[in-house]
Amino acid sequence: MKLWYQLVSSNSGMKNFLKATQDLCDGAAAPGTVVEVRGTQQGALGDQFRLFWNYDVREIIDNALEIRKEGGYDAFVLANSLDPALVELREVMDIPVVSHMEVCCFHACTMGEKFGLVVPNEKMMPRYREIPIGYGLRDRLASVEAVEFSNIRGFDQVFTDEKLGDDCVAQIFAAARRSIDKGAEVVIPAGPTSTLLAQRGIFEVDGVPLLDCYRLLVKAAELAVAMKQMTGIHVSRKLLYQAPAEEYVQRVAEVRNIDALRPR
Repeated sequence: MKLWYQLVSSNSGMKNFLKATQDLCDGAAAPGTVVEVRGTQQGALGDQFRLFWNYDVREIIDNALEIRKEGGYDAFVLANSLDPALVELREVMDIPVVSHMEVCCFHACTMGEKFGLVVPNEKMMPRYREIPIGYGLRDRLASVEAVEFSNIRGFDQVFTDEKLGDDCVAQIFAAARRSIDKGAEVVIPAGPTSTLLAQRGIFEVDGVPLLDCYRLLVKAAELAVAMKQMTGIHVSRKLLYQAPAEEYVQRVAEVRNIDALRPR
């Protein structure tokens, strides 16, 4: 089994985070599963602003369309907690598309009645609130709390600077406790904070689970692939994820000059 594991973080600007996440995924993968952790060319450069975020999303779509054309992978894993281009990719991919926040939110619901989110900065709070509400989980969301990393790439230093890492963990704990005070029974740390906690072996605060998001995503992808192998089905083609007809795909490929949509 081979998984394309797509982060938004820059390949060059977030090397420490990508390596730490790859190490976690390698340890979580079942025998025979290969997880390829991938970043983007310039991602997570102010992605709390939706204008900049759109450029990252386009690169992720391009990567997925290349896999759609060339094959070679059993699942495409959206390993960014904003679930970029989830509907768009499920419409066209013939392999499972597994997404970070969707998996984490629904798994958290198996562990407690209400969950909270700890997100990278205050600006991102509205967007993160929208995601679980969009999944129909408004009544299960206790709160969204922020740590203070306005420069997302600043997270990369927490993996090499022990003092900065300690400060980040302290901020996560403080934010998690605010969420617990508002009713959270499980806390989902969004972004690189989840890797930092797992790397340090920290999986709870005050008896409340801190979800190990990136390794959970590996296991969810393995399950999705296994179910497709057993049933031949990986997504509903009714309504939301209805796929465009192939002749329409080819028409769009010609009009917009999208090589990845053309046949091999």
